[in-house]
Amino acid sequence: MLAGSIPSLPEARVDRNLLLAIVLSVAVLTLWGRFAAPPPEQTPPGGSPQVEQQVPPDRNASLPPESAPHPRGSKEARGAADRAPAIVQPVEEEERVHIRTQLFDAELTTRGGALLRWDLLRYDDPSVPGRPQVDLVTLDPEREVALATPFESLGLGDWSQAPWVLQQPDPLTVVFTREQNGIRVRKTYEFSRDQYLFRLRLEVENGSGQPVAPAFRVGWPAERRESTDYRHFGIGFYTDGSYEYKTLHTSRSFFGMGGGSFKEVLEVPKDIDWAGAVTRYFVAALLPDVPREAAVRVTPIVPGERAQLELAFQKAEVPPGRRVDHEYRVYLGPKEPDRLDAVGAHLEAAIRKGWFPSLTRFFTRLLTATYAVVPNYGVAIILLTIVVRLLMAPLMARQMRSMKRMSTLQPKIKELQARYPDDRQKQSEAMMSVYKEAGVNPLSTMTGCLPMFLQFPVFIGFYYALQGSIQLRQQPFVGWIDDLSAPETLFVLPGLEIPVRLLPLLMGASMFLQQKLSPSAMDQTQARMMMTVMPVMFTLMFYQFASGLVLYWLVSTLLGILQQVYTNRQSS
Repeated sequence: MLAGSIPSLPEARVDRNLLLAIVLSVAVLTLWGRFAAPPPEQTPPGGSPQVEQQVPPDRNASLPPESAPHPRGSKEARGAADRAPAIVQPVEEEERVHIRTQLFDAELTTRGGALLRWDLLRYDDPSVPGRPQVDLVTLDPEREVALATPFESLGLGDWSQAPWVLQQPDPLTVVFTREQNGIRVRKTYEFSRDQYLFRLRLEVENGSGQPVAPAFRVGWPAERRESTDYRHFGIGFYTDGSYEYKTLHTSRSFFGMGGGSFKEVLEVPKDIDWAGAVTRYFVAALLPDVPREAAVRVTPIVPGERAQLELAFQKAEVPPGRRVDHEYRVYLGPKEPDRLDAVGAHLEAAIRKGWFPSLTRFFTRLLTATYAVVPNYGVAIILLTIVVRLLMAPLMARQMRSMKRMSTLQPKIKELQARYPDDRQKQSEAMMSVYKEAGVNPLSTMTGCLPMFLQFPVFIGFYYALQGSIQLRQQPFVGWIDDLSAPETLFVLPGLEIPVRLLPLLMGASMFLQQKLSPSAMDQTQARMMMTVMPVMFTLMFYQFASGLVLYWLVSTLLGILQQVYTNRQSS
């Protein structure tokens, strides 16, 4: 029964091995295209999508618009007719105030009672001349402001850039006040010396003789910069139990994958834990005090370059003599896991962890712990690679021995195929007898690529640990490798502007040597093709990977070569 169940296995072994190798190569490229690109837009659990991606950019959608038209003849409509222009220009000199701590240097302005600048003092940008501090407020300060609050629904015009009165009761507290027609609005910023998190409290006090219905809306302009940190830039928010991400701009990879930008208005009508602008290593996030009542709207201004994010609440009527307020927490800082966990509200979801988040977190913490002992992340990667290879050594040794024995049986297999060219039953029975005498499992020909497949979770975990962990940003290894989280460049070919990267080239050469040393059931033509195809494909793919990831694969391949040489000698 067994012999009859696999009659075509021996004669199809060569083609199957070749097919497996080709499928593996294509799978690698496909996996790279999927896990290297930002995650696609998701549909939150519950069946009905919360993100409406094709909403026309009008102000009358689900977000509570302050400028929405009122029924003709209503009191609101008569008041709207007397409103000021959309942008109220300051009528007095603008005042600015600086807040500086051990972590950040911020600048606020009386124009809109808003934020103009937020420099991270512990992080600079080497991709920009002069290596300035990383500034998370990406805007033109002469054109717009961050954390703007229009309050158009008060019927008094747009206050987003109107002049406010400044007060500073203490070094870490800034209060902006604006009063008109008996209505007073207060914006209070409360900062902390040892946190990137601060509080913004908005209060509306109705001192007029009529009820008002303010819509609390806070704006955050997101604009891409010419900086390495902004190669991957988008809008992220946590809603209804899941993290959503929309790419504003993504640089294209070596194969042209991962590029694109959104061009439609995006809205989520409720249940917002946080929303903000997200880069590879930093996040500017707004966290509302009542998530279930918070809505988010993102409007592309210049596709791929600029967008406006607004976090808002539904209008709440305030009778004369009463007051209403809302509070936002604002985090403007690096994606440090411990800090994001301390903030809560699922802000740690801003760190991309890939398909195996637990494995990514494990490698990140393990790398950090190893770095504490050996203060070089390149050395830490090498040490962890050795540990991984040691853990997988028994499986790979067994596979190597099996393939070695299988290759020695090829002359007998070909002889049997020639002896029984038309009788597959006898051919299969004879081959199974040969396999049994040699102690070889014929199905091992189907699993020659199993060790490589088993490395993929490790590979992906390392990828996200190296690509998304702020701890590895700008960490040098040796010589020209000055940033393990980015591709290394030994030199650039003059005239062609093509970077020459040594690690991927060494990796490709080592893969070629490994293919040559590995026993194969293929014929010589197929074997020569695979010795060329696999190393070339991997070299091209890894050419755009972080140098730390290439270092991991290079060291892993070299260790595999040593193990293959040892296995070949033991089997000879």
